[in-house]
Amino acid sequence: MEVELEPRAKPLQFKVKAMSRESPSQKAINVLDSDLRSHWSTATNTKEWILLELNEPCLLSHIRVYNKSVLEWEIAVGLRYKPETFQKVRPRCDAPRRDMTYPTNYTPCQYVRISCLRGNPIAIFFVQLIGVSVAGLEAEFQPVVNYLLPHILSHKQDPHDMHLQLLQDMTSRLLVFLPQLETDLASFPDNPESNLRFLAMLVGPFYPILHVANGRTTSKHPGNITDSEVYKSSQLSPALTVSSNFEPRRSRSASSFNLSAYRSMVLRPDAIFMLLRKAYKDCDLSSVCRMASRIMQKLIDPEQNVSYPQNELTDPSEEKSKLELTSLCTLVDYSNLFGEEFRMPDEHWNFSYLNVLDIGAVEEGILHVLYSCAAQPVLCSKMAERISEFWAALPLVQALLPALRPLLSNSFDVVDNSFSQWNQPIVQQALSQIIVTATSATHRSLLHACAGYLSSYSPSHVSQPAISKL
Repeated sequence: MEVELEPRAKPLQFKVKAMSRESPSQKAINVLDSDLRSHWSTATNTKEWILLELNEPCLLSHIRVYNKSVLEWEIAVGLRYKPETFQKVRPRCDAPRRDMTYPTNYTPCQYVRISCLRGNPIAIFFVQLIGVSVAGLEAEFQPVVNYLLPHILSHKQDPHDMHLQLLQDMTSRLLVFLPQLETDLASFPDNPESNLRFLAMLVGPFYPILHVANGRTTSKHPGNITDSEVYKSSQLSPALTVSSNFEPRRSRSASSFNLSAYRSMVLRPDAIFMLLRKAYKDCDLSSVCRMASRIMQKLIDPEQNVSYPQNELTDPSEEKSKLELTSLCTLVDYSNLFGEEFRMPDEHWNFSYLNVLDIGAVEEGILHVLYSCAAQPVLCSKMAERISEFWAALPLVQALLPALRPLLSNSFDVVDNSFSQWNQPIVQQALSQIIVTATSATHRSLLHACAGYLSSYSPSHVSQPAISKL
């Protein structure tokens, strides 16, 4: 039975999770193979079942069952392995034809249970599951799915539907942050439009910040940090200092973050989300965070560009190879859905800086700048006015990293909405210096000329300062 499928729906990979029974010669695994010389059979006539598990969650479009001798069945699906909570997509019904295809209306799914109620005997040649993969789709995202699904269904013939792309970005990128988003997702139905914009900002303009934070926190867990490490590292930078050791660095190695207390503080998910929530509501801080995020994306992959909606159809194999070559930090321009705030123009920056910067140190420095801006609205406003010049200040951000790091009593200081740790005079002095230097044409020329020297700062050289104050 041929059914015309929408362009984006594809046959999905799955395995047999369990079954009630199988005959010795006709195993359940045969339902994975379309070869009609084999089939699954129970050699019984009533009340048998087979449970299929997709390789990854999906929006299920159709279920195709090539029947051998089942007379009556019902089909249920679910996201979690809890059969008692499965949703029936095909209530109890006769199976009159051999080749049956049932529409399932993009139901969120990872498990499919076919309950065979009567047969002569119960036997199925093969099963095909068709839909759209949505990596990371968990039950917690159900409110978002409920809101976006009508839009997704109304654009079924569009292989580049932005609503579907948004859902796929949210589930794949925010899965690791579900603990931080629990409240947002639980309250999503109360104010869906505002909540959707915030989540879209997290997977769009703000995402490189989350990408960097998640990537660095997985390299060394904050629980491995001792209070003695915090104390020692907090005593290293009493004044604005840069290193005299001119050794340009380009790595993002562990040495870039060996001062664990600071690294733990700026990368803590609770602090990062507090910062981004404040940025979502504050125009100036949002502008600074979006530019910082764009810079971080270029530090991760200088060749990476923004992805825009396409109109032409591409071969699936070509699409797969492109995805494999594309960074996980690719950004999609969602301005068509949410307005100009989500537009991400491709900046034409001087990438020669990348040859001398210690990328790990610069990333940490940028995060300290963002927290400092959140703590000081006046300085944040000044920075937002000329934020396009922030790239030119990266060597100075690296040089002033010791001063941008607040003095800490311990690595688990509570970070609240005031970001008081970054209100310390030495930190604000460093931020002021960065703003003044980045927004002055004369200073920017000097920065460019001295980029190599300023970028020679390395955390391992902090104890040998040559310049005590800028």
